[in-house]
Amino acid sequence: MKHGHPGLPEPRKPKVGVVIGSGGLKCAAALGVLKVLRREKIEIDMAVGCSGGSLFATAIAMGGQDVDEMAERFARGWAGTVGRFNYRHVVSVLFPRFFGASERFSLYDDRKINAAIADWVQGRSFADTRIPLYLAATDFTTGEKVVISQGDLTDAIRASVAIPLVLPPWPVQGRLLFDGGASNPVPVDIATREGCDIVIAMGFEETVDNAAATAVDLATRVLSITVNHFIRAQYAAHSLAHHAEIIPVLPTFDHAVGLRDLHQLPYVMAMGEAAAEKEIPYLRRLLAARAAPALPPQEGAA
Repeated sequence: MKHGHPGLPEPRKPKVGVVIGSGGLKCAAALGVLKVLRREKIEIDMAVGCSGGSLFATAIAMGGQDVDEMAERFARGWAGTVGRFNYRHVVSVLFPRFFGASERFSLYDDRKINAAIADWVQGRSFADTRIPLYLAATDFTTGEKVVISQGDLTDAIRASVAIPLVLPPWPVQGRLLFDGGASNPVPVDIATREGCDIVIAMGFEETVDNAAATAVDLATRVLSITVNHFIRAQYAAHSLAHHAEIIPVLPTFDHAVGLRDLHQLPYVMAMGEAAAEKEIPYLRRLLAARAAPALPPQEGAA
């Protein structure tokens, strides 16, 4: 027998999305968030990823595997993938007249990274995920935001992680794409557009060092400041829109975490876990409020 108020719709389970923004290896903090959500038995209905976050959004969308097993598998697969210099591309930049120039220039050889991504997804496509998955990228030609939600997962992830100058852009469905962080570092808008009521949005601010001893240091510092302001502006804009309840999850790190620092994976996951645990009470209240039907007005009320 059903209970409740006649004429009111039955309570609907809120649709919960997890968004993982760009942040390099720090994106592995999403595994700590996943551990907390599983422990609290909070179901995820959608995953959205950008740049490095696309790897872990894909893992969340595929589901099934133990979180610690995911982390071990990631560490094994990504060991030694970053750092092999692409001398041919460097020479082509120095002597473009003789060797030609390419829009797919990069400083590093991407073959090991490509193999690691292929091993991570095991030949699967978007159609194989347990929940809807959306990955953000940027059109190299036009600069437009691009959302990938169908086709081969290896290609989609490779496009989203293509960091300018580090990894070359990647062709997907007739478009040359690169790092989603260049146009949408925390793609909350994708989750809200696809109908999520509650969005757990994980973002990562870049460390801004005071020292700028070289031109590279100076460029990195300027880029970090720009990215940080962009991320803050995105959170503010989404919060004002009120299309969904946005829960920012912002892990804090007391030291730098680089792309090669796989030995810091347990620390990164622990920071993600700590950041998620702080938001659980609020998330619980939102879930309860969204699931409860509105009560009818009392007779005689003003």
